[in-house]
Amino acid sequence: MLSKKIEAALNTQIGHEFTAGYTYLSMAAWFEFNHWTGFAKWMYAQREEELMHGMKMYKFTCDRGGRVELPALVKPPTEFKNPHDVFARAFLMEKANSKTINDLYGLAVDERDYMTQSFLKWFLDEQVEEENITDEVEALLKVAADNPGALVTLNNLLGQHAGGSPGTTAGRPPGGRPA
Repeated sequence: MLSKKIEAALNTQIGHEFTAGYTYLSMAAWFEFNHWTGFAKWMYAQREEELMHGMKMYKFTCDRGGRVELPALVKPPTEFKNPHDVFARAFLMEKANSKTINDLYGLAVDERDYMTQSFLKWFLDEQVEEENITDEVEALLKVAADNPGALVTLNNLLGQHAGGSPGTTAGRPPGGRPA
């Protein structure tokens, strides 16, 4: 059985995961509108991952006898300056998500909830990969700047590498480091 503190924190984190998914969908919409279909495809894959993360937490909460109370989703941004701006925001979002997962893990330690600690280990490892991927793409976009050829190449490559399962090169930019 979950403590009320852990239950509340898991519900909050479920909201963070679903909000991240909603934000990635908004980013995909911006890319679609601006005809960057490869970037959009990558964002759609990230959306699916975030929803899967939220559902894992949802199921864990239920399995531990907790009550899921879904929080309202925050309206995502809809306007961006350029592809680099989108990925810079995605990286900041992933860093913020890492912090909330770290805080949740710390609460599980404080509460001596070993099952939740064990469950959260996967998310901690996953966030290393998520931050790494978005940071690397942002860095590549920073180098590409306003070079149309470089942007088209990155758009095409990310579209080809979108999706896949954790532990594969799918979703990583070319040359991306494994997590």
